[in-house]
Amino acid sequence: MTANTTQSFDQFVAFGKENVDAFVKSSSLAVKGIEELTKAYTTLANQQIEQTVSAVKALSAVKSPTEFQTVYSNLAKTSLETLVAEGRKLQELTSSVLTSSAAPINARIQAVAGSFKAA
Repeated sequence: MTANTTQSFDQFVAFGKENVDAFVKSSSLAVKGIEELTKAYTTLANQQIEQTVSAVKALSAVKSPTEFQTVYSNLAKTSLETLVAEGRKLQELTSSVLTSSAAPINARIQAVAGSFKAA
């Protein structure tokens, strides 16, 4: 083999290794992110169960239809506000996970694009 061929082969191997490293890092970040999302969804589910139990107790304790309507309205309002707030948090967390897990691959794409421009 000539020196030029050896150098080209070494560059090809290094290129492949960098791609694999980026994929592994991206996968690791995705797994960590999925763990975070799972924890967030589990926490939300547990909160919803607790809120449902509290709502049933509150509705069971009412003494009149008017009181039932008041308690029910308050519970519905609180539930909707919680849904919106938690939905935003989950959306932000999901976006963050996707962005961070794609970053290593995006960096490799930019590096490859830059090497083609230089060539």
